[in-house]
Amino acid sequence: MRSLMILAVVLVSACWLAQNSNSDNTPTQARPCVGEHPPQPCLVRPVAISQPAPDYSDEGREKKVEGEVYLDFVVGLDGKTHDVRVTRSLGSGLDEKSIDAVRQWTFKPGTVDGKPVAVKLRGSVSFHLQ
Repeated sequence: MRSLMILAVVLVSACWLAQNSNSDNTPTQARPCVGEHPPQPCLVRPVAISQPAPDYSDEGREKKVEGEVYLDFVVGLDGKTHDVRVTRSLGSGLDEKSIDAVRQWTFKPGTVDGKPVAVKLRGSVSFHLQ
């Protein structure tokens, strides 16, 4: 019998936008806090708290589809994900399962000068049958 393995990963490489408003989740530009002397003010990136894995779709399992779904999303001031969009699709119902899972992810929000900001991230959800 084949077992099912699903891996959900957030790729931090695209953590490039931050929001300076206290009221909405629209990201704007801010530089990440990296290096010995980071620019000021700078963005402290969000930290994942919970990333539940998605379910495999019936169609994806039947067709034995494997691979990664890439998504862009915003981590809001509340630490929840918003504006989840697929940027690279697998089809067979796996895109929808990925969106559903990412909408359940929670983060410690990113900050600029100690204040929560909305940050745009790029992530991926992997589907592999074993």
